[in-house]
Amino acid sequence: MKKKGLIVALAGLMAFCSVSTVGRSTGVTAATNSPFLTDWISYNTEHIEKTRSIAGLTGDKATTDTTQWDVGGTDLGIPFTYTYEDAQGNEKTELRFVFGDTFTRLLKGNWRSNVMAISTDTDPSDGITIDSFVSTASDGKATALIDCIHQPQQENTAIPTGAVQVGDAIYLYYMGIRVWGDPGDWWNNLGGVYKSTDGTHFTRVESMYIYANKMWSATQNYPKLIDEDRDGVIDYYYVYTLSHARASGLRCMRASLKDEQGNLLSGKEQQAVIENLDNYEYFNGYNESGEPTWIKYNEYYMAFEWNYSETNEVISAPCGEMSICWNPYLGKYMATYQQHNALVMRLADKPYGPFSKAEIIVTSADFASLYNAFTTETMLKDNGKTVYFTMSQWIKDANGRNTDYLVRLMEMKLK
Repeated sequence: MKKKGLIVALAGLMAFCSVSTVGRSTGVTAATNSPFLTDWISYNTEHIEKTRSIAGLTGDKATTDTTQWDVGGTDLGIPFTYTYEDAQGNEKTELRFVFGDTFTRLLKGNWRSNVMAISTDTDPSDGITIDSFVSTASDGKATALIDCIHQPQQENTAIPTGAVQVGDAIYLYYMGIRVWGDPGDWWNNLGGVYKSTDGTHFTRVESMYIYANKMWSATQNYPKLIDEDRDGVIDYYYVYTLSHARASGLRCMRASLKDEQGNLLSGKEQQAVIENLDNYEYFNGYNESGEPTWIKYNEYYMAFEWNYSETNEVISAPCGEMSICWNPYLGKYMATYQQHNALVMRLADKPYGPFSKAEIIVTSADFASLYNAFTTETMLKDNGKTVYFTMSQWIKDANGRNTDYLVRLMEMKLK
C-alpha cells in the first residue's frame, strides 16, 4: 500500500495533494527525550478532541529497536489480535502488526514485501513493545510471509492490506503491485489471500485469488469479523474493498457465519464459508425505502452494477488504506483512513453505513508525508474514548531529503 519500486517509487509516496488549511501546526516539538512524542493537535471536530504522536513502532528509535530483526525502514503496521493455545494448553493472546515493504534501513538492504511483528504489550499509552517478528530463519530475523519476485511490470511488490483470525487460522490479505504510478497511485495484478494455522507459515488460498484482469477488480481488501446485531455473537465476515490505490471508493461484501437456524458455525465451518466466494453477498446501495440491498456473487452483474456504480460505495472516493472497528464509547462503527493529505474518521450505525461526514484526525501540515490510520478493538482504551492507531511517515531532514521510513504509534482522544 505505498509507493516505491525501490528508488523509483520513493517519489510516489511522498508527494501528496496540497490540501487543507483545517488545523493548526504545532511544529511537533514537545519537550521530551522521545523523538516521537509530540504536542497535542486539535482540529475542532465534532467527536475528536485532540491527537498526538506518542512513540515509534519501528526503527532504531522506537519503543523497541526493531533493527535487531532487520526491520529498519518499513510502513503500515496493520493490527489484529491472534489467540492460540501453547504447548501446555494455556490460551495466549498476541497483538500482531503486519508491515509492508521492509528494509534493513530506509530503502536499502534485505527487501521483503511483508513482515509481521508480535507483541504481548497490553498498555499502548507509553508505546508498544515488540516481542519478536514472525520468522522462519535460524537467526530469528523477520522473514517475508508472502514471496515476491520484485520485478517491475510483473510483480513489483506484494503489499499486505489486512489480516484477521478465524478459528485457528490467520487470513492475510495482500495486493500484488505491478507498477507504481503517480504519487498515491498504482496498478495491481491481483488481490490474494494467504493462510496460516500455526501463526508462522503462510500458504496461498487458491479459491480466494482475485486477478485484476477478471471482472471483479477489488484487489485491496481489509477483512473484519462483525457482530452486526451487537448481541455478543459474530454474525458476518466482512471484507472492505478498494479497487486500487488511494483514489478508490470503499465497498464491502460479507458472508454469513451462522447456519440456517441462526447458530454460529464452528471455526472450521467458518473457514470453509469464507474460502468460497459463492457464499458472499455484496452491498448494492439502498432501495427506495432506504433499506440496504445485497447481491450474490455473479461476475457479470458485479462488473456492471457493483464495480462501476457509485451508489454501492459505503464511503465515496477518495479512500485509502482504511481500517474499521466498533467503538463502544461512541456506539458506532469507526472507519479511519487517508483522504488526500489528511487522516480522517467517519462513523456509522451499521458496518455498511451510511457513514457520517469526515472528521480530521491529523494532516500533513503537522506530519509531513503521512499515510494510513490503522486500529482495532484491542487498541481502544477507556471504553473507546482513547484510540491508539498506527500511522506511516517519511521523515525528512532540513534539506527535504528522506532520512527515515517508519511507523508511529498515535493517540487520539474523543470528546
